[in-house]
Amino acid sequence: MTKSRIFMVIQSILCILIVILLANAAIGIFLEGTAWKAEHPLDWIYTREKIADRVAPIIPLILFAFGMTVSGILLEVTKDLKQPPVKDNEVTRDLMVARVANPSEGMKREAALQKKIQIGGWGLFALCMIPILLYCTKADHFPGNADLEKVIGALVLHVVPWAVIGIGCLMVSTVLQEKSMIRETEQASARIKEEKAAGTRVQVPAAKTVNEKALNIFRVVFLIAAVAFIIAGVFNGGASAVLSKAINICTECVGLG
Repeated sequence: MTKSRIFMVIQSILCILIVILLANAAIGIFLEGTAWKAEHPLDWIYTREKIADRVAPIIPLILFAFGMTVSGILLEVTKDLKQPPVKDNEVTRDLMVARVANPSEGMKREAALQKKIQIGGWGLFALCMIPILLYCTKADHFPGNADLEKVIGALVLHVVPWAVIGIGCLMVSTVLQEKSMIRETEQASARIKEEKAAGTRVQVPAAKTVNEKALNIFRVVFLIAAVAFIIAGVFNGGASAVLSKAINICTECVGLG
């Protein structure tokens, strides 16, 4: 293992350790404040002093990690960590298929299968988004005078499982499409050899680097979903509820003011 890789491993360990310690400090502050609030409901529990007491032991580790990062940049320790280019199976498939004059039946089947997998993956993802949309658009789930922890807990319980399932469907469909593209590429390569042997004219296409069409579709879908959620939140009074909860967090939990 080279010095650069050892440096990156140490940096990774430090980052993970800092995240764990900060999360532990935040949870400790919350649990301590909640227990104290139950016995002293009128006391100011989340103060800057308590936060400083929890974070102070972690500051040397943060400074050490920051110093290592700066020294690594100045010494260019990661200069020799050259990553090989990532192979794009879709671009490779498109280039190979474009050189085929008459696609074989196997290539046609794989192309049709990829479309079905893509439609199925996005269809399942859309179905998983319906329960999330229905929950987020119901004003009863976000009362203005409700306990913030309970509201967030219920939101996570109803949203996260469906989101995980939906993203999982997209990941599975992507993997299946990649495997089908590899099979189609192999068949296209064999077909090119057959056509060369038969004397069929082969067309060589211009190089293609990115699939702009798929990227634009992805952007449009998420833009529409974002706009739909924003509109739903405005109509169910979520904007005022979020503002009031944000004010409470800043003035109580963080200890500002």
